[in-house]
Amino acid sequence: MFVGRQRELAELERRYQATGFQMVVLYGRRRVGKTRLIQEFCQNKPTLFHVGLQQSPEALLQTFSRDVLTQLPAKGSEFISRFQSWQDAFHYVAVNAHGRRLILVMDEYPYIAQAEPSVSSILQRAIDHEWKPTDLFVILCGSSMSFMERQILGYQSPLYGRRTAPLKIRPLPYWESLAFFQDWRWQEQLYGYGVCGGIPQYLEYFSAYEDFASAVKGELLALSGHLIEEPANLLKQEMREPGIYHSIIEAIAQGATRHHQIAHAIGKEARDITSYIKALVDLEIVEKKQPIEETNRKKTLYALADNLYRFWYRFIPSCLPLMSMGMEEVAWSENIAPELDAYFGRIFESMGRQFVQRAVKEGALQPVYQQYGSWWGNHPQKKRQEEIDVVAVNSEAILVGECKWRTEKTGQAVLESLQERGELIRHGRRISYILFSKAGFTEEVTSLAAEQGVRLVTAEEVR
Repeated sequence: MFVGRQRELAELERRYQATGFQMVVLYGRRRVGKTRLIQEFCQNKPTLFHVGLQQSPEALLQTFSRDVLTQLPAKGSEFISRFQSWQDAFHYVAVNAHGRRLILVMDEYPYIAQAEPSVSSILQRAIDHEWKPTDLFVILCGSSMSFMERQILGYQSPLYGRRTAPLKIRPLPYWESLAFFQDWRWQEQLYGYGVCGGIPQYLEYFSAYEDFASAVKGELLALSGHLIEEPANLLKQEMREPGIYHSIIEAIAQGATRHHQIAHAIGKEARDITSYIKALVDLEIVEKKQPIEETNRKKTLYALADNLYRFWYRFIPSCLPLMSMGMEEVAWSENIAPELDAYFGRIFESMGRQFVQRAVKEGALQPVYQQYGSWWGNHPQKKRQEEIDVVAVNSEAILVGECKWRTEKTGQAVLESLQERGELIRHGRRISYILFSKAGFTEEVTSLAAEQGVRLVTAEEVR
């Protein structure tokens, strides 16, 4: 099932329709749908598609040779079983690409470059001396984001300056993610996003089930589920010391949100975990957060950005003993189901922020705001910490919002509290308000909202 990615497809198509050599560096975290996007783009287009594997240098060249000779046959190629070098292989591609638009995809390129470090320099020479006069459309794709950003896009890379477009593939927004669950009830669709985030592979796994509960039991509580070991496997694939990264993620999941708190929780000095946290941020497992418009780095907090990690570390450790006894139903009914609403509150806030951005982009909400996020800080009169779930700002206007995921309707007190907190960061700007509610709104707040121009959005409307 292919969902969304219209902007990315349009950009690839625009590049494809341009004349001359193109090299797109397409990258993003594992399972985010890079290969599926490339396949969708390449439909009905002449394409040479190669996937790098974790092999020896000799085997890598043999595999590339096989794909090139099979997918790009030429007169006399039937007498060639393999190329003698990468130079020969790239020369063959150049010769047979002249006069036509040909897509060359090198998927999982980091596997090739790590096993054969000279290949990027060889590719650079091929581009400079043979490929640039052709109409080759090259896509270098990889899941190791640090490798792609440093070794392909970085200033010291042999390929620096050769790419014509970088394209970083990010998780789907929530509204596209929900399309995977069209046969589920609306609340279960939101819960599905709350576990899978915008990662297409996870969404596809969940969408194979008839409802949310069955998906959790089948994918996360059954010992044979696809996702039960996914967080650990991803760390093993991406990181050299997965144990330390696991400890950091666990500490954040348990409430350590500041750098020194995380270090203390895992028994390390703060300076010793800086590079580890940065790597998790780069991988988009952890996010670095600051109050909107705040420049003081001391207010930086860390949170889990990936919904699967957030769900896994919240629930699965306590479920493992029951799972080992084959008691998945008990794990679901006693450990997970009663806590779902408490878990989903933060997810709903994230969806509220995405909702505002989408509404602004589509012209359904005015004015155009420049920054989006949340805010937390001190209330000087009440001498206590306050939070605002949704904030959007520009130089002249500010929008503040509250997200309530609870069983009772949202009433006047919530609006008045939001209006009070909004004054803390208004700074003389024109101010607007938006409320999101799972259970809807009381008649009182509905009447006030109509008088004051407050936007009210139910959770079902968020979809």
